[in-house]
Amino acid sequence: MTRRAGHLHGKTVVVTGAGRGIGRAYAIAMAREGARVVVNDLGVGPFGGDGSPESAGALVADAVVSEIRDEGGTALADGRDVSSADAAAQLIDTAVREFGTIDAIVNNAAIDFRGSIHEHTSNDWDRVMAVNARGTFNCARSAAAVMRRQRHGAIINTTSGAFWEGTEGVAAYSASKAAVFSLTLSLHAELSAHGVRSNCIAPNATRTRMVENWIEQVSETSGRAEEEILVEYGIQAPENLAPLATVLCSDAGRALSGFVFEVWGDRIHVVDPPRRGPGVQRAGDHWEVDALAESLSKLVT
Repeated sequence: MTRRAGHLHGKTVVVTGAGRGIGRAYAIAMAREGARVVVNDLGVGPFGGDGSPESAGALVADAVVSEIRDEGGTALADGRDVSSADAAAQLIDTAVREFGTIDAIVNNAAIDFRGSIHEHTSNDWDRVMAVNARGTFNCARSAAAVMRRQRHGAIINTTSGAFWEGTEGVAAYSASKAAVFSLTLSLHAELSAHGVRSNCIAPNATRTRMVENWIEQVSETSGRAEEEILVEYGIQAPENLAPLATVLCSDAGRALSGFVFEVWGDRIHVVDPPRRGPGVQRAGDHWEVDALAESLSKLVT
């Protein structure tokens, strides 16, 4: 790593789920831009598990920290579980204690569950929501308390097209990402007046552990090479997302707040929040069922 005054020089950034995949790419890219990075990862599998800060989490976070330090960067490993409010608060406290401040947090940690709605259990739902939605809230809330006092800071959350495209087989995951989308807009509405920016990144198909499992399945059933599948489905490398995250954490993105950006290969799209469409007007004092059914049929055709 060539040391220079990069776009994040002197800033402290916390990245959750940074031991592998997209989070790892964020952490390394931001360190190369001069940031002091807190690399958080519990170390569980892509579908959750029994990882703990004392076991796998410390290993994957430590590996990324070692890579950053070997290149001359500054980083600190953290193996806490962001689904715990206390652990999330301790994560932010660690950043402030070790580096004096927190300038940005990237809420990237997430798990998945694949299966039909009949295969989803309430436990599956709760596990996914705990990490993806509650974990994002926990970290954003703790970071925002510091950022409001500082009168500056950036919160970057992670949503997914699975939410607005109605993806089959990932009901809990899709719902959790809808929650993160809405949370981001609420954070912007509440915090922007205090100098805190809130944005959201929606990675399109990206080569992470979640997608790797799918690629392997398609390759086995179709007999095609994995590289061929990557090209056919436009699956991007995690590093393709890092420049956008860097902009949103840096002073270069200080005018950006309240936005959701989808990264899809060589294009970045702004994703609009849901908007009211066409409607029907009631004719009398109450809705008549038959008349309403006819009006709604015309409305949606």
